[in-house]
Amino acid sequence: MDPTAPSPAPPAGDGAQPSDQNRQRPRSALRGALGVAFPIAVSFLFSFLVGLAGLALGGLSSTASVSMPSTCRILSSGVDLRSSKVCELGLLNYRAKHVFYPSSKRRFRCHDDYYWASVLQVEYTEYFSGQLSYAVAEAPKEALPHNCRPDFGAAWSTTLKFKVNESYSCRYMLGSNKADIHSNKLFNCTAEEPSTGELFKRILILFSEMYVSEDFSSGRMLVYVAAGVVLGMLSSMFITALFRGMYGLLLAAARWAVRKHCIRVFASRLKRACLLVAYVSAVGWITLQYSKFIGLKELLSDSEVMERFF
Repeated sequence: MDPTAPSPAPPAGDGAQPSDQNRQRPRSALRGALGVAFPIAVSFLFSFLVGLAGLALGGLSSTASVSMPSTCRILSSGVDLRSSKVCELGLLNYRAKHVFYPSSKRRFRCHDDYYWASVLQVEYTEYFSGQLSYAVAEAPKEALPHNCRPDFGAAWSTTLKFKVNESYSCRYMLGSNKADIHSNKLFNCTAEEPSTGELFKRILILFSEMYVSEDFSSGRMLVYVAAGVVLGMLSSMFITALFRGMYGLLLAAARWAVRKHCIRVFASRLKRACLLVAYVSAVGWITLQYSKFIGLKELLSDSEVMERFF
């Protein structure tokens, strides 16, 4: 062998193997990172959607009392000082009309908001039983915004619109001693429900307050985050398994339907065959009975005897 001859080139696969491995390593790392990050992201998204669904379902619940129409007779009228409790924003009152945002300067979480109201003692007839009952009608029924809240003079002038022993259309609340004589139309002021933007702002404030609160230390927050991630992943796995199980049940039901159809086809064919056998048997039995009745056997035997003679 000539030593000056060039050595044979290595196979293409052996020469490209190290470079291919170097290229596959980042891809494998990227796939592993995505495999870890994707379930976590899905769990966070699922938890967020579940939270929004809970808030939406909580907003669907109505706390308003059922009211019935009636006619109220004014027994007495006057002006009194009423109060409504206004508390700091929290998880239980984030949908309230009046809240105040958290502040380190406040010493108390709730305070009473006082306002003047026209108070009317009324008598009405119940819608179902027809009995006389007594109730109290107030105007306004709640604390209105400060820019249009009626003062003592406005509340007193409102009582003058309703004369004693006169009857007015009203609505009374079932299960309570409250009545309503169209109090919303007496003042050009209403306490509106918080808008969607206001609710979103309140929710963000609540989450931010929970995050920076002293009750939630860093270690405790990590525990809550880890628990949320684990619960989110478990819930995602449970939902995935549930959907797969339902899909398997649907496939099994479809297969059972196909098998049941095949069984029905086989049963119908077997029924037809049985009916055919029964029909042939019945026709044969009737034919034999008819031949016995007319003496067909004797006639045939007589014809054979006659043929022998001829």
